[in-house]
Amino acid sequence: MKRISLRLKISVLLIVAIAVMLGLFIFWSSVNQYRQAESEMLEKAQILSDEMGAVWKFFEVNQHQFDVDKEGNEGLYCVIAAKAVSKFFTTDTDYIIHYTNLNTRRPVDAPDAFEVEALQVMNENASVTEYYRSEIVDEKGWVFRYARPLYINETCLDCHGDPKGELDKFGFPKEGLKIGDIAGAISVVMPIDIYMSGISKNIYQGVALIVVIAVVLFAIIMFGVSRLVTRPLKQFETVAAQIESGDLDVNIENIGDRDEIHALALRFNSMASELKALYDNLEGQVDTRTKQLETANAELQMQRRQLEEANELLLRTSQYKSDFLAIMSHELRTPLTSILAFTELWEYPNMLGDEEERVIKEIQANGQILLNMVDNILVMARMEEGRVELILEQVDMVDLISTTEKTLHALADRREINLSTSVSAEVPLLNTDWEKLRRIIVNLASNAIKFTKRGGMVNIAVTCSEDKRLLVLKVSDNGQGMQKEDIPKIFERFTQSEQSSVKRYSGSGLGLAVVKELVEMMGGTIDVESEFKVGSTFIVTIPVEDADWAES
Repeated sequence: MKRISLRLKISVLLIVAIAVMLGLFIFWSSVNQYRQAESEMLEKAQILSDEMGAVWKFFEVNQHQFDVDKEGNEGLYCVIAAKAVSKFFTTDTDYIIHYTNLNTRRPVDAPDAFEVEALQVMNENASVTEYYRSEIVDEKGWVFRYARPLYINETCLDCHGDPKGELDKFGFPKEGLKIGDIAGAISVVMPIDIYMSGISKNIYQGVALIVVIAVVLFAIIMFGVSRLVTRPLKQFETVAAQIESGDLDVNIENIGDRDEIHALALRFNSMASELKALYDNLEGQVDTRTKQLETANAELQMQRRQLEEANELLLRTSQYKSDFLAIMSHELRTPLTSILAFTELWEYPNMLGDEEERVIKEIQANGQILLNMVDNILVMARMEEGRVELILEQVDMVDLISTTEKTLHALADRREINLSTSVSAEVPLLNTDWEKLRRIIVNLASNAIKFTKRGGMVNIAVTCSEDKRLLVLKVSDNGQGMQKEDIPKIFERFTQSEQSSVKRYSGSGLGLAVVKELVEMMGGTIDVESEFKVGSTFIVTIPVEDADWAES
């Protein structure tokens, strides 16, 4: 892009400023001189109309001396005399003096457009004693128009008074005017060419003077700009180009005389010196920084390897934990199952006494609790490994609840809990995972039994939603209940309520966590309604779109 010099920009700015000043001067001078010329013409028109009025007045006062002569001939009337004098006055000039009215007796006295406008204004407003403006007339060019009203007096009544319509001495009908009425107007037309030429001459002279002054000022300003601004800036540009090319041994001298440019030059020299010092020391700084970066990179690499080793150790530890839990759960489950099977054999009727039967039931209840805990640990370990999948089969909820109830009765009887179940007749055969749904019910019911006092109540109810697209499972108890702030924590792994009143209850803290993950795996939701020392209700909803609803 082509560079525009500072001198050219300043020159254009000055030329624009001078042009604006000239325009303002021409406008201001034209307006003022025109107003002055109009004021002079108005004064001259007033004097001229006063003189014509004096002539009129003279003949009006001496009218009786001019009515008839000694031989009885008609005399000289005021209007005739005034018109004659005005004609003699304007014969050798460009002035026009015209006596007129809206209703004239002779066509030659008819008013033009300006005179009609003036007479209408003076008739409508008695306070208007003169009317004037400048306008262009085809024959005269630019002229000044002036009009002053003529009023009826006593000497005018013979020709213009009452009775209206009667013929006067000249044979014209009288107008019926009264003393003080407007009889007409004296109109004066004055050329203003001489004034306009004077105005133009004055404007030309003023413009010429301003142009001369502006040219002198322009030359002085441009000389000052060149000496004080552009020449120093050119030196700055030269030195900056040397610095850009790599030559830092530069210095600006003899610029300005303790002004802003001189101060800028001193700062520029100081900056160049500092830049040279920095550049001279830059290579050493680069080497130092490079070594620091290498050391930092080595430390980062070492930390990265340590993080990789720590992550690998964590993965191995997690795998060991999962494998340990799976193995231990599996190994614990086998003997527990055997223990429970033998206790069931001992329950053969009439083989045991009351005390023996109580002990067997205690063994069954505790064994069932341990088996449930082991199953939960096993399910959780499999979930962490991603080895848990839904196994869909046709499930009858009546059979499922019946089987689950048998498992839970040992726990309920041990604590003398009234365990009840109900399955709505509307619940159909479902296409779902039998074992996972059983695990959800067992965990919720076992948790309810554990936190319900002796003689309490636990209820398992199975229904379906109104649109028959959701299986609704409710497990209710009238046990300990929970505080509102504890409810969000109960679904976390290895967590129990912080209430001191419930810490005495044993458990792994996995039961509700397993329930939540199994419900979410099956695409459902779980909610809790609980009131402290009143009881709790867990509500599970599971979508069963593939259910055989025709059975309902």
